[in-house]
Amino acid sequence: MSVKSIERIRDGKIIHSAQPSTKTGRYECHHFGSNVDPAEFVTLDEVAEFLRKYPRSGVRMNPGWRKITKHVFIDGVPR
Repeated sequence: MSVKSIERIRDGKIIHSAQPSTKTGRYECHHFGSNVDPAEFVTLDEVAEFLRKYPRSGVRMNPGWRKITKHVFIDGVPR
């Protein structure tokens, strides 16, 4: 089953959601400690796989196009 959403949820509210870059059309993920040289993915399935494989990694989310590493939920379930 494909991933429908990757979001940051705090106190039961969606604060941020993963969206592709407006420039490249790809999702951007970063390893722990890095804010440059992103791993780029086409689908949320790929993003979810990356986030699960590297638990301290992050993904860029809107609003604000920030790298989010904590309180990340994949289809409503904590990663």
